[in-house]
Amino acid sequence: MRNFFYPDSIAVFGVSADPKNLGRIIIENLVRFGYRGNIYPIGSKEGMMAGKNIFKGLKEIAEIPDLAVILVPARFVPAAVKQCGEKGINSIIIESGGFSEFADERNTLEEEIKEIAAEYNINIVGPNCFGVVNLEKGIVLPFFIIDPEYMRQGTVSLISQSGGIFYDTCMYCSCENIGLNKLISIGNKLMVNENKVLEYLAADPGTEIIGLYLENFVDGRHFMDIAARTNKPIVLIKANRSPAGNEIAQFHTTALAGNDEVADAALKQAGIHRVQNFQDMIDCFKIFRLPALKGKRLAVISRSGGHGVLSADAAFRYGFELADLSEHFFKTVAKKKLNIIRATNPLDVGDIYDLDEYTAIMETTLKEEGIDGVVFVITYSSESDGSKIRSFICNNNDLALKYDKPVVLCIITNRNEWLSIKEAADYPVFADVDTAMKALAMLYRHNINRQKLKSLPLNNYGQTMIMNSGRRVVHPESAFSMLKSFALPVADYTIVNSEEEALNAAALIGYPVVLKTAAPEMLHKTDAGGVKLNLADDEALTKAYREINSTECFVQKMAGTGIEVIVGARYDREFGHILLFGLGGIFAEVFKDRSIRVLPVNDAIAEEMIEEIKGSVLLKGFRGKPPADIGALKDILVRISAMITEHPEIIDLDINPVIVFEKGQGCKVVDVKIRKA
Repeated sequence: MRNFFYPDSIAVFGVSADPKNLGRIIIENLVRFGYRGNIYPIGSKEGMMAGKNIFKGLKEIAEIPDLAVILVPARFVPAAVKQCGEKGINSIIIESGGFSEFADERNTLEEEIKEIAAEYNINIVGPNCFGVVNLEKGIVLPFFIIDPEYMRQGTVSLISQSGGIFYDTCMYCSCENIGLNKLISIGNKLMVNENKVLEYLAADPGTEIIGLYLENFVDGRHFMDIAARTNKPIVLIKANRSPAGNEIAQFHTTALAGNDEVADAALKQAGIHRVQNFQDMIDCFKIFRLPALKGKRLAVISRSGGHGVLSADAAFRYGFELADLSEHFFKTVAKKKLNIIRATNPLDVGDIYDLDEYTAIMETTLKEEGIDGVVFVITYSSESDGSKIRSFICNNNDLALKYDKPVVLCIITNRNEWLSIKEAADYPVFADVDTAMKALAMLYRHNINRQKLKSLPLNNYGQTMIMNSGRRVVHPESAFSMLKSFALPVADYTIVNSEEEALNAAALIGYPVVLKTAAPEMLHKTDAGGVKLNLADDEALTKAYREINSTECFVQKMAGTGIEVIVGARYDREFGHILLFGLGGIFAEVFKDRSIRVLPVNDAIAEEMIEEIKGSVLLKGFRGKPPADIGALKDILVRISAMITEHPEIIDLDINPVIVFEKGQGCKVVDVKIRKA
């Protein structure tokens, strides 16, 4: 990847002196940003532009450029790639569109390019992209005009599947005074995908925060692994969220764990911050420039009682605590002026009109041991206090670093003052306290994620690909046998083929029993009348056997009373195998209260899954009822994870229900469905 971000020489295909030519914009961007390497414009006609000779081909150039950028009509791209290969260029950005994003028949054009690339050992970014920006070196390769007047260098880098999001990031970050470092538009991801770039940026010294816009994952498990191994905040907009499955969901796990919900759980598991929109991404870029938020205890300061109330509401909404400020704190603040409206948190300093005092108040607040962060909502007159507020912002930058605590500033002013406030220092400013609190919650979550991932390492994330060569439902007897081979607590059962065998089996197992059809094609046995519960004697069993009207049946010991949960697994095409846990029986689909993790799952992750569902209050004991055997339930989740890892051919698994008994009495698996590839 280094040649894409740090080339010492660049050839640009598709350049002409025509003012409407897009290729010339790439050359002008490089010149405008002071790129010091050699630039070689290549076009169909010789000429001059931006002080550079236009060459008719690479043969006219003596050196071998480190990087080639191709912006010619799609049908001419293979020839340009071949010319690069013959010259010895092994890094190419294809910015031209008109490939698989345009029509399926253009796939052959992409395949032709890949064949040429393989022949000459070429690595390609694109096609259908805006290229690369590296402000450290003046590399600015998009074919839209960018100006260094508003593009400042910083520590935020972006990977985007969309050219439009790439452009918007450049523009919006300039408005928010966010410094960018490296940006790459990966387009159709013919060869270079998000994982290759993420791995590079995770190790890049100039990148401290990574943003992504993706519409699909090439290898979701590898993506998770890279993200989990870096301490850098990763903020992702994942679009294309509509359900992708066309198959009728015959398995609960398939129905309950939709593609986007799996992505949500996987990203959370890897410590990735998934945001819903572009504004939230920009807010994350701002907040992650502050020191880590190590706890939930906040001090809120405002110049207005109304802002204080709104701030308190927002703090509660996003899970923060309003810290108890010490008596010493209030005495110290009172000495500085004098008067504060009320000695509470939020602290209303509306009576303190000398804005020079605000820096001292902020430092006093940050010195408090019980404070993890500060939110200050400022209203002021730009005509009289603009310079003092700008000085205050600069001082907060120093104070936040000195005390290693985040200080979040919320400011509203007039439109002329707004940009000067944002440019006062390399420090984020928010307009709305709710937005600020939401972003602050992301900062806190990042600190928690990093701690959690240290104790819950994500290992063995190589993805096993499942081919769609055919699918078969496993016979129930084989499914139960597989569970028993992994020491899962299966309720006693016997396969029978006649009334006599059923009665003999019941005598051995002991009444009451359950009778179920063993027909593998009947997936929802209860709905189809294939299950008869709580059969107390021979007469009830005989009647049930005749009603089911199935030769092969299960006679199973009726499990005792407990809490029903579902444990399931399925193969996801982007993240591999996932495990699902939730309330069982009819509640599985009615309440949709479940947790999802990408395999493998260890004991700590299993505990986290159980804690995560709202129904965990039932498992812990509710309204005087004894707690359930959560330890035995964790063991089931871990054993299922091991079973799927050892048998990756399993693409769907439902264990519904698992009966969880009182603490110390274990669990029982009473039904299972398995489908294999």
